[in-house]
Amino acid sequence: METRHLKDFTVAVVVIILFAFFLKALSVYNSAQAIPTDSIYKDMAIDEQLLEQIQQIEHSIRDRMDFVFTVTRDPLEQNLVVRTKVDLEMEWRRKVEAMMRLAATYVDERGNRKAAIAYQGKTEIYSIGDFIENNKIVDIETGQITLLYQGRENILEVKPLPPKPAMIDNRTREQEYSW
Repeated sequence: METRHLKDFTVAVVVIILFAFFLKALSVYNSAQAIPTDSIYKDMAIDEQLLEQIQQIEHSIRDRMDFVFTVTRDPLEQNLVVRTKVDLEMEWRRKVEAMMRLAATYVDERGNRKAAIAYQGKTEIYSIGDFIENNKIVDIETGQITLLYQGRENILEVKPLPPKPAMIDNRTREQEYSW
């Protein structure tokens, strides 16, 4: 055989092989298009309750993956694990300072009714018409005041300080002496 015929034969074989690969790829593509996206047994395989549980688990996993964990305090700090009397005392003081408490009502020497209100760690004297935290004092009576906030009247009565927790109240415990 001549070289020229050998080249033509090689080109013909390559073209036939490429054509065969094209036909095979076309048949695979057509068979892939014929496969449905949902199974015909989908309704028989899983009930709605199980599908809902699976979706809840998937949402939970997605939420956990999206969660950004931030630490604002040192987790190894001893005060977070062991709270001392000082820590409990400070918590109680913060709680008391955060509450608005009517400490007393009285009439001054000129006959004006006054109220002593403890708030944010301070005790201040107020009269009728004064404002405290956007509340207008509209009336002061013995042992109580009437506040007006956004058209609603609220009554604040004289109350003592809330009791200290038993853990930090030294008066509730009997002293033990070691002799």
